[in-house]
Amino acid sequence: MTVFVADEGLLGLRELVPSTVGLRWYSGRDISRSLLEGADALLVRSTARVSTRHLPDSIRFIGTATIGTDHLPLTSLAARNIAVASAPGCNAFAVTDYVLSHIITWAKSRGRRVDELTLGVVGVGAVGMLLNQRARELGIQVLLSDQPRFDLGNLPDHLPLKDLAYKSDVISLHVPRVTEGAYTTERLLDADVLSGLKRQTLLINASRGQVLHEHDLLEQTHFDLVLDVFPNEPVIGDALISRCWRISPHIAGHSAEGKYRGTKQILTKAASMFGFGLNEIDDEAFLESVAGLRPVCDTQVDTILTACPMTETDRRLRDSVFHAFELEKPKLFDEIRKSYLLRRESEIYPV
Repeated sequence: MTVFVADEGLLGLRELVPSTVGLRWYSGRDISRSLLEGADALLVRSTARVSTRHLPDSIRFIGTATIGTDHLPLTSLAARNIAVASAPGCNAFAVTDYVLSHIITWAKSRGRRVDELTLGVVGVGAVGMLLNQRARELGIQVLLSDQPRFDLGNLPDHLPLKDLAYKSDVISLHVPRVTEGAYTTERLLDADVLSGLKRQTLLINASRGQVLHEHDLLEQTHFDLVLDVFPNEPVIGDALISRCWRISPHIAGHSAEGKYRGTKQILTKAASMFGFGLNEIDDEAFLESVAGLRPVCDTQVDTILTACPMTETDRRLRDSVFHAFELEKPKLFDEIRKSYLLRRESEIYPV
């Protein structure tokens, strides 16, 4: 029998995997060696700590139900001929719901009209491109910055980062974590770039925490800040919590549809490798069973706000983590993240 070790949070896995495949479940960030013994594949999310030293020789496939793969030791896995699959674009719509919800709420709180804003999108992959499209539908002017794509000739309307920072009312980050080479994203928006932001700009980071540096954010206080990811995640310092206009526990992409897409994408690749077929289920009926009906309101703005309300999520995370002992913060962060109720997306988007 083929055996998979899987994160218990992989939505739809039980329903999609046939009975010919054995499932072993783990919870949290760490995966025990004993659980992996004799298993053929490991299916994870972004919180997993994966070390090739602890992987038995039986593991031939690792699937991560996430857009990025920076949490995996790709070079070491390739050296051991372990196939790796991710789920690019799986939660793109959910993340754009998250970003647009914050933009709409922030604009209202500042007495500004959404259709008078200029949004700067940094990173124009699956999420950035979709955000560009959806923001324009709301009447928002959009500027794009993606140096690697520009250098490849794929983004003619690219703006250098400093120019985008100066011209935008809102900036949203959607880049992977790249730690070396010409296009590193570590501290991509450093103190120099941040100093060029207009006063009362809104900066949103729902990509990778290390794109920003905590010291820079605490030193520069002339703009508003929304963080779904953090430089030292899962530890969030009290000063950074106080600095932020809104915070959330790495759940920007946590829609039922997004999680289900991620599971289906990596399972499809695993099924091809191990030679089995997935169970056929009614996608919409399943999504309704785990997260309720998709909201439908009179306007697109109201639907986005109904689908992705963030005020209560911000309050819960602040109340739990603020003034907690530093050693307790990771556990509290993970508890709030795990208890976050899956939401539906604001529009029908292919699963």
